[in-house]
Amino acid sequence: MNILIAILVIGILIAIHEAGHFWVARWTGMKVLRYSIGFLHPIIKWTSKKTGIVYQIGIIPLGGFVQIKGVNPFEEDAYTAPGSYQTKAAWKRMAVILAGPVANFLLAWAMLFGLYSSGVPESVNESRVGQIVKGAPADAAGLKLNDRVLEFNGVKISTWDELAGNLHENPEKDVSLLIERDGEQMTVKVTPMLKNGIGLIGIHQPTTDVRLPIHEAAHAALAKCTSTVSLTVTSLAGWISGKSRDVSPVGPVGIVKMAASTLDSGLAHFLAFVSYLSIMLFMFNMFPLPALDGGRGVFLLYEVISRRRVNKKVDAAVNTVGFVLLLGMIMVITFKEIFFG
Repeated sequence: MNILIAILVIGILIAIHEAGHFWVARWTGMKVLRYSIGFLHPIIKWTSKKTGIVYQIGIIPLGGFVQIKGVNPFEEDAYTAPGSYQTKAAWKRMAVILAGPVANFLLAWAMLFGLYSSGVPESVNESRVGQIVKGAPADAAGLKLNDRVLEFNGVKISTWDELAGNLHENPEKDVSLLIERDGEQMTVKVTPMLKNGIGLIGIHQPTTDVRLPIHEAAHAALAKCTSTVSLTVTSLAGWISGKSRDVSPVGPVGIVKMAASTLDSGLAHFLAFVSYLSIMLFMFNMFPLPALDGGRGVFLLYEVISRRRVNKKVDAAVNTVGFVLLLGMIMVITFKEIFFG
């Protein structure tokens, strides 16, 4: 049930992303032909009698798309037909391209605003056990939620950074944790598993609920969104440069598993994770890579600066190759997650 709920929620995030493109395209006078969640053969399909727009859900739920008249520059009347994407000013085309990612950013902000107003879990830097992954070494060793780790192999620790750092440095080695549970101390032996070059035992950082007044909640939600973007960029840069081993790419299967596991920690934790996923969708689509919204935005920026459009053959070739490479990367990551965990 958790997995089904996670898949449904991720589908909603994608639907809202595509709705951003959809709404702004119609607002700028472009003709929308199709709104699809998922790809290939539609399992559900409906055509609006009023607008002629086809709404559908594809059999493969990996993303979605909004088909706008003239986005394909090789359409016969792409540069002449009323309502065609290609006939609109550059700023209108840019608005349509950016509307999808912006919709995800605004959704994340709105969710965090609601959580901060009613109570949201915030990470705390304590050597205390937060969520435990079922079947992981921590679970097998008997660790419990809120266990406080006082010592790691006889050395006193007090912060999550110290606990996580020591675990990362000891993959596949027996370690001793002195913990405090309900006022009593005990020693627990656990062996961190090796994953992506570091040691992990399947625990998450502890959190505490934070509730803020409306005006502070709005500011805190925006600050959380921007700090998440900044931290992700820094982590990604470290991973690309080889300086960080704590980052690894996650595909659809991994995302669904993480989303499903957070449901066990309560609705607030799950919604906080969903807001994080929405920010990740914003960032992913804003990368200046072919086939992504950010890549199309770069071409439009070139048009604004140079006052001439990118050659349509170059545009089509770059985005087609980019889409194939992106799909291939997702398939490789998915294969790895299914067969190698």
